[in-house]
Amino acid sequence: MHQPGSEGGELLRRARAGDGRAFEDLARESEAVLYRHVLRIVGGAAEAEDVVQDALLSAWRSLASFQGGSFRAWLFRIATNRSIDLIRARRRRGELPLDPPEDEEVAWAEPVAPGPDPVEIASQAEAVAVVEEALRGVPAEQRAALLLRDVEGFSYEEIARITAVEIGTVKSRIHRARTAVRNVLVQRGWRSSAG
Repeated sequence: MHQPGSEGGELLRRARAGDGRAFEDLARESEAVLYRHVLRIVGGAAEAEDVVQDALLSAWRSLASFQGGSFRAWLFRIATNRSIDLIRARRRRGELPLDPPEDEEVAWAEPVAPGPDPVEIASQAEAVAVVEEALRGVPAEQRAALLLRDVEGFSYEEIARITAVEIGTVKSRIHRARTAVRNVLVQRGWRSSAG
């Protein structure tokens, strides 16, 4: 992401002045990472696309209310809230996602070293699948907080602003989500490399 004073700052300034092309450029920079984040929360590719488009449209419409700070965090706040709203609505209607995420759509991390061992790759892919399954069982608010922290790298303070809750609540949600995921991994026979 761009820092203040960089191209992103100029794009944001122009977008706030009503330049639609500048906003499109900002949206294009964030769209893929927002999509991956939303997909991990809502679980369905079509729903994730809809949520991201809705969030970006909402951001464009309310750009004048953006108070400054991290534009990326502001977009994540809108997308996370829309995702949680969708999960709540789905729960009220008793619906389940129709299309589970495809493996290539929910890649957790790129390999760090070139040419890793194929057995290691298979093991990592299996671990990612188990973590993804465990995350689907975690309440949406906890899942969103965990993803914002562990995948997107937001600070606790940023997550508190994004989710509009106190820092203590953020830490509690993250702890509960990590515990739930860890319990599923242990039940499946996975052990940490530290233990």
